[in-house]
Amino acid sequence: MAAPRTAEILPNFVIAGVPKAGTTSLHSYLAQHPEIFMSRIKEPAFFGAADILASGHGERLLAWKERQRAELRAYLDGPQAPGARFPVLDWDDYRRLFRDVAGERAIGEATVDYFWQPGAPAAIRTRLPGARIIVMLRHPADTLFARYLLDLPGGGGRSFRAWFEAAVRRPDSWMLPVGHARLATNLGRFLDAFPREQVRCYLYPDYLRDPRGVLREIFGFLGVAADAPIDLSRRLNETSVPRWPRLDRLRRRLLGGRSVTGWAPAGLRAALRRGYRRTRGSLALDPADRALVIDVYRGEIEATAELIARDLSSWLR
Repeated sequence: MAAPRTAEILPNFVIAGVPKAGTTSLHSYLAQHPEIFMSRIKEPAFFGAADILASGHGERLLAWKERQRAELRAYLDGPQAPGARFPVLDWDDYRRLFRDVAGERAIGEATVDYFWQPGAPAAIRTRLPGARIIVMLRHPADTLFARYLLDLPGGGGRSFRAWFEAAVRRPDSWMLPVGHARLATNLGRFLDAFPREQVRCYLYPDYLRDPRGVLREIFGFLGVAADAPIDLSRRLNETSVPRWPRLDRLRRRLLGGRSVTGWAPAGLRAALRRGYRRTRGSLALDPADRALVIDVYRGEIEATAELIARDLSSWLR
């Protein structure tokens, strides 16, 4: 007689956005909770694969996948140390991210790009119909400026305004950073795909001001103990810029988006990045540029306030 088949272990919650809103730290904090299991790979991107493959980036992603296949398989078969970054496009590989679940009540993953990918909410609902969705929302101007600093460190090259206006004009702008800032449009897709009680939104300013309070709310949403001790002393993935902007612009011209440290082990790569980059310091968005972003996204901000029943009038100033 065949042994009974054990229940498949899959995520029952997903962190789905937005970029540059503290989700890397949130992923780390949740992983500390004894009743929560987080995928050791942040940004597996499985539920956004169809959108990416159908875009102009599809061939590049597939080529990257082939180059990394052996390394990903070794990782999935090995101890799965936290901090790895691989797109996980195959369902069997995705399921293996949760092989080490050992009785935790809440099982999750975090991929912020799900927020803007049109097909992601329905894809998540198809595979994980009961999943709870967590979204961290941030002012569009702040999100975009943080992303601008990543794309054009230290303000080198184009100004923020030129960068922003060029992106908004592109026909494929939905898949660019400016697409992340369409808060109501993107959030609406999740509210169409899932019952409202399965979707919970939090504001990044609240998270900065009272991270422990926001965590308690999230723990309640996930049905785990609210008083678990969490070390909040370390913030992860803070926006940074190169220490030597001219050298970085030269590197970008010569190498494009390719890394010069790809040969190095993950620990050494992280150390090299820390030496190469510094925190953003006093770099700030010009008030006139902030007003421009608000004008472009005013309708999105107003609609978001209605969707989440929060006063966002301060985001319009």
